[in-house]
Amino acid sequence: AEKKIDLLIFDTIMPKKNGREAYDVIRQIKPDNKVIFTSGYTRDVVLKRGMVEGDTFEFLQKPISPYVLLQKVRQMLDS
Repeated sequence: AEKKIDLLIFDTIMPKKNGREAYDVIRQIKPDNKVIFTSGYTRDVVLKRGMVEGDTFEFLQKPISPYVLLQKVRQMLDS
């Protein structure tokens, strides 16, 4: 059976590729994957480090409570 990935969760600031760059590579293979970006940095800092203001993306700032993360995951999977 083929395994299916419905949702990606990326930290926006990573050592070799930022979350956006990694997501762009995966999106070329499977454009309909949903994504949540996370960071310990504020949204403003994240935008300066590679995310684009006009992009529509879900963003959760760390620390994230398990309840908030589960709510966002459920919302994304149901949408």
